[in-house]
Amino acid sequence: MRVIWWLLTVVAVSLVSILLSEQRALDPVQNVSLSITAPLEGALRDLANPIADVFQGIVDRGDLVRENERLREEKELLEKQLANQQDAQVRIRELEDALGVKQNRPEDKLLVANVIAQDPSGLKRAIAIDRGSADGVDEGMVVLSRNGSLIGTVSRAYADFAWVRLITDPDSTVNAQVEGAPAAGQDASAARGVASGDVRQGVVLDLLPPDAPVTEGSLVTTSGLGGNYPRALLIGSVNSVDERPAAPFKKATVEPAAKLSALEMVLVLTSFKPARLAGP
Repeated sequence: MRVIWWLLTVVAVSLVSILLSEQRALDPVQNVSLSITAPLEGALRDLANPIADVFQGIVDRGDLVRENERLREEKELLEKQLANQQDAQVRIRELEDALGVKQNRPEDKLLVANVIAQDPSGLKRAIAIDRGSADGVDEGMVVLSRNGSLIGTVSRAYADFAWVRLITDPDSTVNAQVEGAPAAGQDASAARGVASGDVRQGVVLDLLPPDAPVTEGSLVTTSGLGGNYPRALLIGSVNSVDERPAAPFKKATVEPAAKLSALEMVLVLTSFKPARLAGP
């Protein structure tokens, strides 16, 4: 019985609420409720906006970091591809130069070698190459640049690599001559001297006759005397001349034809047997 009365009461209250709502009799109550809750809702929204901005900033920053990382990876990949392409082009040019030297010296046997190290002491001028005794390299062999100019000789040969003493090393000496027309009353032998390595000056051409016709820009080549170097290998050009009236010899500094500080590939002249290796 109580359940029936409870149901009837609920139905009656519902009908009255519907009737009052249709007659807009509850609007004042709703307006009061909105007036009370609206400021609170606005304050909560104002409080939540900065927090939402922070979270949105974190999300945006994460996206930006990921995008930057992707761009860095793409940049690194492109730079690597470009470096490989440039290295291949340089290698092609080096091999073309070496081929040109071989064509100009058909009687010679040349072994292509890559430079793998430089002497770090600062007291020597030497490079290491990736060819050794297993490839037929022997101590004393002459080494040329990719363009065919003299850069040094093999000072120490191991099975898989070798050290090359450059012409600028203090222990390097080469019998040389200055190319050019001799002065009146002189023969070609008057311009011969000895090219020695010097840490500060590079190559110094000494023991020249005092009246030798040596001028700046004159080409300096190997003379072939002594048998340790073939004749007419280009060493470089005269950079300056030291002329002293009372001196028994004339001296000059020589600029090597090859850029010795930037060697990447060299040619070992394996067909020439230096006198120091030929024996008695």
